[in-house]
Amino acid sequence: MELWHGNLGSFVGDAVSGSMGLRLWEAFQRYNGHPPSQSEASSWQHSLSAVANAASALKEKDIGVVCEYHLQFSKRRIDVVFLGRGEGSHDRAAIVELKQWAKAELIDSESNNLRVADTEVLHPSEQALNYRHTLEDTHSAFVELGMLGASSAYCHDMSPKHAAPLRDQRFSQLLYRSPLFDKSDAPKLCEYLDVNIGQGGGAKCLEAFRGGRFRPSPRLLDVLEETIKSDRRWTLIDTQQVAYNAIWAEVCAALKHGVRDSQVTTKAPIIIVRGAPGTGKTVIAVRLLRDAIKHGLSAVHSTGGKAFTIAMRSAFDEAKELFIWNMSLRRATYKGIDLLLVDEAHRLRKTSDTRFTPAAERGRKSQFEELIDAARLTVFFVDDNQYIRPDEIGSSTMLRSEATRLQIPTKDYRLEEQFRCGGCVEYVNWVESTLGFEESPRQSWGDSYKVAIVNTAEGLEARVRDAAASGMNARMVAGFCWRWSKPNSDGSLVSDVEIGSWSRPWNRKALDSKQYPPAEHPYTLWARTEAGLGQVGSIYSAQGFEFDVVGVIWGEDLVWRNGQWVAQRSKSYDRPVIGGNADSLRLFRNAYRVLLTRGIRETVILCLDPETKEYLAEAINSTNA
Repeated sequence: MELWHGNLGSFVGDAVSGSMGLRLWEAFQRYNGHPPSQSEASSWQHSLSAVANAASALKEKDIGVVCEYHLQFSKRRIDVVFLGRGEGSHDRAAIVELKQWAKAELIDSESNNLRVADTEVLHPSEQALNYRHTLEDTHSAFVELGMLGASSAYCHDMSPKHAAPLRDQRFSQLLYRSPLFDKSDAPKLCEYLDVNIGQGGGAKCLEAFRGGRFRPSPRLLDVLEETIKSDRRWTLIDTQQVAYNAIWAEVCAALKHGVRDSQVTTKAPIIIVRGAPGTGKTVIAVRLLRDAIKHGLSAVHSTGGKAFTIAMRSAFDEAKELFIWNMSLRRATYKGIDLLLVDEAHRLRKTSDTRFTPAAERGRKSQFEELIDAARLTVFFVDDNQYIRPDEIGSSTMLRSEATRLQIPTKDYRLEEQFRCGGCVEYVNWVESTLGFEESPRQSWGDSYKVAIVNTAEGLEARVRDAAASGMNARMVAGFCWRWSKPNSDGSLVSDVEIGSWSRPWNRKALDSKQYPPAEHPYTLWARTEAGLGQVGSIYSAQGFEFDVVGVIWGEDLVWRNGQWVAQRSKSYDRPVIGGNADSLRLFRNAYRVLLTRGIRETVILCLDPETKEYLAEAINSTNA
């Protein structure tokens, strides 16, 4: 979807006359149900006028233009795309990222990011190049019709002197692939556009571009294949293969009439796959994603949790466009995807509304309906005891109820066999029983899994560091019982988690104003790099990751009193969980269930409440007596 499209002559006329800003404002209002910010509206007028003036010498040529093109399954919008034929008569789309910056600075001698007005930002040429790669990997005009991409950045208010940092030697390869033009370079930008898209065919290219749909490229399939082959985590084992075979047969049956038969989905069932942590839900989802794309279908993996999506994007870095958030499907094309794999479906929300959603837009459609409307077939992977926020309503019961309401059949599968925690089903059952989720008798896990209770934070950290020193991946996690501060002005972290004389920081917070490559996101750096050893992960950063050894700090938010679990809201800093009418007891129990099942080989527990510690020790000892 774009806010404006037309030929270059019309674009130049509207932009230079001043009417373009109003046209974009009206289109934004129609699409979003609320007006754009004043700063965004003014930037449209100024930036589009600048690039229109630069391209005006080409206005008589057959060149198509798209403004504010919304990348599917993303909040990102491309400023301008010029379309036409380039050298060799290839259909081509030339992306231009527009910046009103007057100056930018290098952060240090190593970083490839820049600093603009005290904000760390991506180089605009890299931003444009990333947009180009996204289109090349996921847009049918590129994948199926062979359209080629070009990208550049235009800093139309920046002098050559102030543009010097953006042309530092470290960016030489980037600028070769995605050139930068400053205030003095309007003629060069015009020449660049002429070479890339100035040979006619713009109307045809515009039609193909605007009619495009989501279509994963062969390159993304290659990345999936290579990652699955090289990482044992994505290998199907025993009953996982049995479940996968049954689900894949159901997928094929539901889509058997062909990729483009829009009538099939009216009767396609919703597939619900239930399982506890470590039973293989995500492994099956990834294999379904791979095989769907291999068979020519369009498919994506979607979740409602930031840490989990980041973990997936990090694992499949070069195929990250296949891993999205549920919220990204709010305005997806109706039945535009063949197969949607909704992992962690317990994290579904009632709606995708946020505090920024206008009143007139609120409650327009449930998130469940948005998800099933986005795809011809939807598979939900759910754990009924793993939602961790009061606005998360996903459960197998809810999914079946909503399907019944909409008169859609369901197919149910349950995964029983445990593959996390060393495959030790006895330990996982102990966690379930101890936290009151299951009443099944506890069985000894013997030497198949290690569990220990320590008396001090120093002892817990020592166990974690010893495991890391021996080559294992080990981390500390904790209940949300301490405030989580922003980094200090110098970038250092505040040691919020204090236990006696011992203190350590939570893992670094992600900045809303900054876009992170998956491998460089603070959650990934905490979970996968040495820096994370001295940091403590919260439930929101730990969910989605697993470790050989996990050290769990059990705070005073969930305690054992008089034979039952009690929630102590005053001991928690998790505002959504302790506010309003939230079922804090259930949410605290769910959170510790997640933390206690992050380990593959060993779980080490430090419990800060004496009575609860005594109960846990007795529960462990009596089980393994």
